[in-house]
Amino acid sequence: MLLKDRVAIITGGGRGIGQGVALRYAQEGAKLALVDLEQSHLDETSSLLDESGTGVEYIKLQGDVSNSGDVQRFFDATIEKFGRLDILVNNAGIGNPTIGIIDMPEEAWDKTIAVNLKSVFLCSKLAAKQFIKQGGGGRIISVSSQAGKSGFAMLTPYCASKAGVILFTQAFAKEVGAHKINVNCVCPGTIDTPLLRGAEMGLNLTDEQFTEATKRALPTIPLGRVGYPADVAKVITFLASDDADYMTGQAINISGGQEMH
Repeated sequence: MLLKDRVAIITGGGRGIGQGVALRYAQEGAKLALVDLEQSHLDETSSLLDESGTGVEYIKLQGDVSNSGDVQRFFDATIEKFGRLDILVNNAGIGNPTIGIIDMPEEAWDKTIAVNLKSVFLCSKLAAKQFIKQGGGGRIISVSSQAGKSGFAMLTPYCASKAGVILFTQAFAKEVGAHKINVNCVCPGTIDTPLLRGAEMGLNLTDEQFTEATKRALPTIPLGRVGYPADVAKVITFLASDDADYMTGQAINISGGQEMH
């Protein structure tokens, strides 16, 4: 097991990539603190964990990753339960209204930046403090996006926030490297998640509708298919493992070749 007895906080652990990471980490022997804004999403992931047969230890923590008080509560509860922290996965994120910047409400911009970027600052800060207190280092892995490397029309706040995650990763890796803290991020491409299926807009595309909606993207993906949370979870597991000891400050594409820089 790559992560046996290591303690991980996973934000946005109730659905999509976060859920995929939780399931993979459970297979690899980690102990989990699952964070999500929606209790129902946490309950969904916990049901899957219970059915997985891994016997994983976990706690569920409901709250807002962009609120410093909630974030402190997440970390306090994790340390109280497990006694330590080894891994932080900054996965929580949202999209933005599909309208141009000219018509973008200020509140929509602020919310996207807060959830996607401010949360990475709040959580990473507390994780690094805990790692330094414990000694021995730790891992911080954030979920950026291919949209943090290439701009997409009508997604300007999302692109800006995800680009911020990449540069935060690079700069923070240089700040804390002396403490043996590795800071990396991943940049998923077109991944089959509730976000991509339109959950934030009150949609829940069927498989047929999703296939039709993503058809235009397929010619831009050399491997010829959309990705799945499990594809991203594999790389996030690697980055948390001893096999990635000499990697820090990296932004790794997981896009089937759709993004190559």
